[in-house]
Amino acid sequence: MGIGTGIQVAGISIVGQQVVGIDMSGNAAGSWSLSLGRWHGVELRLHLYLPLIILSAMLCADMSSAVSFRAAFLASSALVVSVCLHELMRFIVVHRVGGRTSLVVLGPTGGWSRPHLPSDPPAYLVSALIGPLTYLGLIVASACALVAHGQPDVIGLLSPLNPQITPSTNNLHLLAQLMVWVNCWLLLLNLMPVHPCDGADMLHGLLWPLVGRSSATAAMSHIAFGAAAASFVLAIVLKNQWVGGSMETGLVPAWFPLSLLGIVLLYGGNRMSRQHRYDQGLAIDELDSDDEQWLSADWLEDDRAVVLVEHLQEKQQEALDRKKRDRETKEDARVDDILAHMNEVGFDRLSEEDQAVLKRASRRYRERRHDDKV
Repeated sequence: MGIGTGIQVAGISIVGQQVVGIDMSGNAAGSWSLSLGRWHGVELRLHLYLPLIILSAMLCADMSSAVSFRAAFLASSALVVSVCLHELMRFIVVHRVGGRTSLVVLGPTGGWSRPHLPSDPPAYLVSALIGPLTYLGLIVASACALVAHGQPDVIGLLSPLNPQITPSTNNLHLLAQLMVWVNCWLLLLNLMPVHPCDGADMLHGLLWPLVGRSSATAAMSHIAFGAAAASFVLAIVLKNQWVGGSMETGLVPAWFPLSLLGIVLLYGGNRMSRQHRYDQGLAIDELDSDDEQWLSADWLEDDRAVVLVEHLQEKQQEALDRKKRDRETKEDARVDDILAHMNEVGFDRLSEEDQAVLKRASRRYRERRHDDKV
């Protein structure tokens, strides 16, 4: 196994935790991240899982004779540098396609930040592609540096489970090898078609113009569920196999990473299934939220600043406007019944939904009166 074994053990369980952590909290920047301040108006946060992976790698190196503490430290440095470059490149590309990033979350695989993008499939696709391309660029650059340094066997570093890392007393030489190996892992993980991986946004951006946004989201959830089922079946079939060799020399039993992958895909599919219901309009109230932060967010106007496919955005906006008008018509028809019920029990005893309907109806009434006066 070489130097990569202990570091690999340290991070093997975090793959499943990343999707679960975001899905349970609903926000990557929730209680599981630490604020690092604001840089040029963008809040920077460190997710809990990144330092946990680093500490786990250090612990494994300290407990194992096969992995040096220096190698674990350099591998952790390669991870941090790669993730930071991923977020920096995505920040730049998001702004180039007309989006805005108000929050950057440094997670163990990158891509945990959720930028505000125009309602435009190519914008989603381009902003998602830059993540894997960043990791691929780091692999190529590091491999070229190793070849120039005189290392003939660079292909052996591309194996995520059994990297052929050559021991070296030169820190830069060892770091370049670890950059290739770490970024191979990051590239593979980010191509997974589940959130928060970039592969989810890439697939969504490809399917959106072909089948529509809602159908694309539904297709992604079905793909994730199907892949999860296949992973669980493989875990059962290969339960006696070991990753990296036999039972004596192998790293972990094959069923463990396959089961872990199945759980990740299952949670990702569930998340996309809920997103599909949102796209169908079951959560349309969020489009007209009473939350002050939503209403006052200045990035809403920026979404229309630059678009890649103008006619697509216009059609999507028309569909949203029609859906909003239909919703308002249905709400106006409910106002009298809600008011009658309010006279009986009082406003505070109304349900949250009825209170929200009255607030929106009242706001529309004031806007109409203002327009009539003007």
